[in-house]
Order: sequence, then C-alpha cells, then structure tokens
Amino acid sequence: MAFVPGRIQLDSDIIDMADGSHFFLNDTLATHVVIMAPTQKKLHLAAFVGSPGWSQIWRHPDVHAQESLDIDYYISFAQLAERAKFDTLFLADGASFPGGPLAQHLSSVSSFEPVTLCSAIATRTKNIGLVYTASASDNEPTHLARQLASLDHISGGRAGWNVVTSPGPGLHNLGISMEDSKAKYARARAFYNAAAELWDSFEDDALVRDKEAGIFVDMKKVHPPSIDDGPYRVSQALTIERPPQGYPVIAQAGTSPEGMALGGSIADLIYCAGYSIEDGQKTFRSLKSHAANAGRNPDHLLVMTGVAVVWGQTQEEAERKLQEMIDLWPIELAVQSLAFDFRGLDLDSPFPDTSRQNVRSQGRANAIASYARSNGLTIRQTAQRCSIGLGHRPLVGTTQSIADDLQAWLEADATDGFVVQTLHIDGLREFTEHVVPELVRRGIFRSEYKGKTLRENLGIPRPRNRHVQMKRKAEP
Repeated sequence: MAFVPGRIQLDSDIIDMADGSHFFLNDTLATHVVIMAPTQKKLHLAAFVGSPGWSQIWRHPDVHAQESLDIDYYISFAQLAERAKFDTLFLADGASFPGGPLAQHLSSVSSFEPVTLCSAIATRTKNIGLVYTASASDNEPTHLARQLASLDHISGGRAGWNVVTSPGPGLHNLGISMEDSKAKYARARAFYNAAAELWDSFEDDALVRDKEAGIFVDMKKVHPPSIDDGPYRVSQALTIERPPQGYPVIAQAGTSPEGMALGGSIADLIYCAGYSIEDGQKTFRSLKSHAANAGRNPDHLLVMTGVAVVWGQTQEEAERKLQEMIDLWPIELAVQSLAFDFRGLDLDSPFPDTSRQNVRSQGRANAIASYARSNGLTIRQTAQRCSIGLGHRPLVGTTQSIADDLQAWLEADATDGFVVQTLHIDGLREFTEHVVPELVRRGIFRSEYKGKTLRENLGIPRPRNRHVQMKRKAEP
C-alpha cells in the first residue's frame, strides 16, 4: 500500500501518525492511542460491453447473432452489471468500416451509435456509469460536448467519455490529415480543453427559471468561450447547462509516452493492458507519476486494467470454455487482431522481437509481447490466447483463483480495478453470481453504491467551474 507520511500538529498538541493512530501530549506524558486501522483498498469494476473490432463472440452457440442491434440485450447486460454494483459500463466503439477480406467475419460492421445506445440504457438503469468511446480525430468539440452533457443530464450524472485518437470516416470531412502519434495526442489535448471550457459555459446556478420575473437565465453567469487553439475555434456557449458531474468522467486508453502524458493530465480513469503484476506495477507507478507531475492528486487518477475472464466450477471446465472461445477465431483473424507484422514468419515459431514495429497501440503491444516471450509462446499460441480479450489478459479459473488474482493485483498496487470482459452475457452472469460475492466477502468490493453519480462512486471530485474560481480569486 502507498505510504502516507504522518503530520505533526504542534498547535493542537496532537501528532497524527501515518498508521492512523495519534499521540496525545501533555506536560509529563505522551499517550499513544490507536484510533482506527487504515481503510482497506477496494476494487473498482467496469463491465466491458459490445462486440467491437475483431471479436468473434457472435459465433458462440449461446449468443444470439443479432445482439449487436438488440437494445433489450444491452439493457439486460447493464442491469445485470448494476445489480452486482459495477462502477460503470465501458463501451468501446470505432466508427470506421473495417477494410480488407477479413471484414466478412466481423459483427462490428453493424452496431449502435454509442450516445443513442447509452441514452437508452440510462432510462432503464439508476446507478451504473455509462462510459463510451469517441475519437478526437473523428468529431468536433461543440457537438461532442453537448452530447456528453445531455447524456449526463439524462442519466443523472453517470456519463463518461473514453478519449481516443483513432482516425475515423470523418477525418477528411473535418479537414484533418493523417497524423503521427505526437500530433494526434496534441489534437486530443486541444479537443479536451475546448470541451471542458464548453462545459463551464454555465455556472452551476445560472439557470434561475423565475416565472414571475420572466427570467430564465442569469446572463452574468453565462460565459461564452474564447477558444482559438490550433484546429479549434469556439466562441458560443454550449446550449445546455453544466453537467451534473461538472464534467463527465474522462477515461483514456493510451499507455504510449504521449498517451500517459495526456492521461496523467486530464483523465479520471485509465484503461490499460497488463499481463503480469510486475508490468502492472510499472504502468501504475508511471501513470500516477504523470498525474503528480501535472499537479494533480494521484489518487484521483484510477488505473483500470483490462482482463478477459473465463469462469468455471473447476479449472478444467474453465479451460474447456476458453478453448471453445479460441475455436471461434480463424487463425488468420486472431493473428491480425494483434496488430503486429508477422508476414513471412512461421506461426509456430517463437514470438519474435517486435520492439521496432510501428503499431497502433504501443502500450498494449508491449504488454502482449512481454507476456508471449516470458511464457515461451509461439505466434500462434499468443494470437489464440490474446485475441479473445481483444489484446487483454485472459484470466481463466474458478471463483477462488479468479478472486485471488484480482486481489493480488490490487494489494500489489498494480491496479485500482479492472475492466472486465466476460465475452457474453452468460459470462457476466457467472462472474456476478460467483466471483463478485467472493470479492465482497473479502472486503475488497462494495456491497452497495456509495453515491448517485459516477464520480461519487469512483471517489473522484467534481471539477470546479473555472469562472467561479476566477471570481473568488478576484475577491478582496
């Protein structure tokens, strides 16, 4: 656990110690009294939803192949996760139609637009967060800021935005040329800055709605932005009042150097890949350091590690289920999903050195390569095991072994929680009926929601309105 130094309060004759105890001082005696033990760290859990990218789960015999356009399926999935007290849903999304001959295998060619989907789920749930993915290279700040603020109001403060930089079909229409990683993250930072200023257009009490006076809004508390930041120019206030959370929860999924720097400065939640506790600890420390270097409290940045869970009553049953998943994937599709260049290599040869390859997700690629080499896997074996979790670690086992694994990561400060891929709704049901109760029994997961908004349940503070802060600083 992280060390918190004690502080000495000389003016009150009390010394607060790091372990939660206190020394009470008088003229002749110092009495050491233990007040309470340190609070046990608890897991945060997000439920990964949808069948994005390369996923082949649509072929599973227990899966209805039309689920990608079945709103009742998504609502049932969300309600199941909510009953288990998951913090949030995490909806991955990509707007680009997949290219090449392998597109014929992908259910992602037809799926809901995420804001519409999350809005529908919001009306049938009460507590669970709704985090969805939208790219800064495929959107415009005013439109996206308004969508997110609307979702936050519709859901009563449960919206979240996973900021990514992937190019999409709107790239050329927005006048954006193909960019290198540094330029894409610079664009994402400018995009976020514009969206945040738009969310601050209204002070929290700007809408007075005074029927007798005929005044709906106090215009002194409306602040049109003056944004001229590279590609973005905004001069009008957002046409919706400030979100209940101040800003929607900001997630980010990049663990390249540029991604970590961006996430450390703006994100509330980082979704990352990790295949070993040691690698997880390195990522955890690096991300927390980036937050501290940005002048933030590192505890307000949550590191959430992706994990693909396959549960069984016995290890043998879980391994059988894993093999059923693996068998759904054509090997050429599984290999391509890793996003490495293996042209000309024997798939049954040892996993090669990929450090010089230019890949689309450097952090995920490094995690996969480290896992493959440390376990002596071939290219084929790596593709088979890593594809089912879309590049995230497979965790295959029983209630006790899965709970042991998640607890070990938490207590080693390798993560703050997990984005759990259960691959289909029956997998989520197994996880919620067997693993979650064990996590609650161990005291490392909640039995009830603590707050009403996603920020409250994550333990992340509500951002202050910048204009109110400036007014207070100007006061004598």
